[in-house]
Amino acid sequence: MAGERRRRPAGAELIIPTLAVGFTAYYFWTVQELAWEAKANGIVIGAILLVLVALLGLRIGLRVARGEASLGLTLGGDPQANRLRLALLALTVAFIAALPLLGTVIALALMLAAGMWLLGARHWPTLLGVSLVTPLLVWAGLIVAIGTRFPLGPFERGMAALLGLAGAE
Repeated sequence: MAGERRRRPAGAELIIPTLAVGFTAYYFWTVQELAWEAKANGIVIGAILLVLVALLGLRIGLRVARGEASLGLTLGGDPQANRLRLALLALTVAFIAALPLLGTVIALALMLAAGMWLLGARHWPTLLGVSLVTPLLVWAGLIVAIGTRFPLGPFERGMAALLGLAGAE
């Protein structure tokens, strides 16, 4: 074991370039019918992007061939930190899914409480204070005062009816 080199996982370095190649291919496919003037810049930029991704792939491939890297994926931390990152990612996905159903204030309050709990906050006054005051400030400042179009839910509609505010339809 002492003579073995530790191979650094490099698979995560390919995630964004792979998405970029997919987006470029999609762009190339969707602009086929356009005049060349309309698609020229995108094709030049896309071609440069594909060359850069190919060079990155070659560089990573050489590192893998030399035994310096593997195509494994890591989130960049120890297993406990990685579990926390995945839990926060799942919480974010749940927040986005709940937002149209619950509205901004309730979904944000739940997300903040759950996020702080995951991160180790256990002081109830702080947990409840931040989880309740922040969404109320978002509601008062961004939804009521400025009129930003955030998803409305039972809280927003109820407060609009109670206070006679417009825009809660």
